[in-house]
Amino acid sequence: MEPTDEPRSTTVESRRRSVSAGMKLGRMRWVDHWVGLPACFVFGLLATALRKVLPERNRQVTGTRPLAILKFFGLGSIMEATPLLRAIRRRYPQARLIFVTFHETGALVRRLGICTDVRVIRTSSPVRFVLDCLRTIIWLRGQRVEAVVDLEFFSKFSTLMTFLSGAHVRIGYHLNEFWRRSLVTHPIYFNYFRHITDVFDEAGLQMDVTIEDTTISRLDVGEEARRQAAESLRSVGWSENSILLGVNVNSGELCHERRWPIERFAQVVQTVMQDRPELRVVLTGAPSERRYVSSLLDHLPASLHGRIFNAAGVWSLEAFIASLPLMDGLLTNDSGPMHLAASQGTPMVSLWGPARPGFIAPRVDNMRVIYRDYRCSPCVNMFTSFEGMWCNHEGWCMQAIETPEVLSAVREMLAEVHARRKEPGSGSTTEA
Repeated sequence: MEPTDEPRSTTVESRRRSVSAGMKLGRMRWVDHWVGLPACFVFGLLATALRKVLPERNRQVTGTRPLAILKFFGLGSIMEATPLLRAIRRRYPQARLIFVTFHETGALVRRLGICTDVRVIRTSSPVRFVLDCLRTIIWLRGQRVEAVVDLEFFSKFSTLMTFLSGAHVRIGYHLNEFWRRSLVTHPIYFNYFRHITDVFDEAGLQMDVTIEDTTISRLDVGEEARRQAAESLRSVGWSENSILLGVNVNSGELCHERRWPIERFAQVVQTVMQDRPELRVVLTGAPSERRYVSSLLDHLPASLHGRIFNAAGVWSLEAFIASLPLMDGLLTNDSGPMHLAASQGTPMVSLWGPARPGFIAPRVDNMRVIYRDYRCSPCVNMFTSFEGMWCNHEGWCMQAIETPEVLSAVREMLAEVHARRKEPGSGSTTEA
C-alpha cells in the first residue's frame, strides 16, 4: 500500500513535526477519553437509575422553550450543518436557537446569523476551559432548554454537556457504548456512507424537522472586509481583468495527513503562473499556519513572488470570505476554507485522501474532486481508527496524487473562466 517507487516526500517529516507540535487538539482528545469516559460512565449510571424511579417525561419537542445545538470541532462540518439550522429555524420560528461551540468557531457561527444565541467555550487554558464549561452548563439550565442536539459523532465531552444541560430531549448519534446510550434520550443512526447533511437530517427528524434545502448558507461580510481584501490583492497587481487563483495548502489541526505535499503545490502554481501572465495568486491560512504557507515561496522562482499575496495570518476571517467571490478558482486540500468557498460559489479543485468526499465534500457543481481511495481510507471521523493510523502519519494517499493530474484540473478550471470572460456581455476582453 505504501508508495515505494518514488523518493520519499520532503513534506513527510514536516507532517510528522506538525503532528508532534499540534498537541493542543491531542491534549483535548486525551482529556476527552481519560476524563470524559469515567465521567460519562458515572453520569450514565445516575441517568439509568433516575429513569427507573422518576415518572416518564414528555420527550416531544414543542419549540416553546429554547433549543440548543452543540458542535465544537470542524469549521467545515459547521458550515455543512447550516441546512439543519435553517430547517429548525423554519419549523420553530419563535424558539430561541442556541449554538454552543469553541471560541475558535464562534465568530463564524455569529456571522451566519441563524442562531439567536452563540455561547463559546475558550480552550486557551485548562482553567478557562473548565470555567466556561461550568458557566455554560449553568446558563443552559437557567434557560430551561427543551432539547439539545449533539452534532459531534464520538465526543464524550459533548455527550456530558448534552446531559448536564438538563434538557428533557437529548439527541445524539448512537454508539454501542454505555457512556453514550445511557445519556441520550433520542439515539440516531450515524451512517458514514451517506452525506453529512443527510446524517444531520437524521437529528432533525427527531425534532419533527426536515431539511428541504441542502445548500450551504452564504456568508455575508461588511464593506470594510471587501475593501481590505481588494486593496491587498491590488498590491500584487490584481485588477478586475486579472485571473485570481486561491491556494490553500493547509488542512486544519484535526488531520495534517490531508495535506498534499507543498512542493507539488508549488509545481502547479509555477506552471499556471508561467502559462498566464495575468494570473495572480493568493495564499490563504490562519496565523498559526503562516510559517508553513510561506514555505511554498521557497519552492518558487523569486521572479514570481511579486504576483503572489500571502494572506495567511494577515487577513481576518471576514476578509478571507470577502476575497472568495473575487477568486476565479481555489486549489485546496480537504479543509474548512473549502466549505467557505463552496458557500460563496467559488470554483474549486479539491484534493482528498484520508477523508471520503462522498461524506463531507460540499454538494456543489463547480468543484473538481481528486480522490485517492486507498484501502485504509477513510481514517478520519471514524470510531474504529484515527487519522494516519495505518500510514504512520505519512499520508500515503495524498502522496499518491500526481502533479500532472492536479495541474490539468486547475488548467481546465481557469480555461472555463477565460472562456466565460470572452463571451459577449462579460465585460472583459482579457486574452491569455
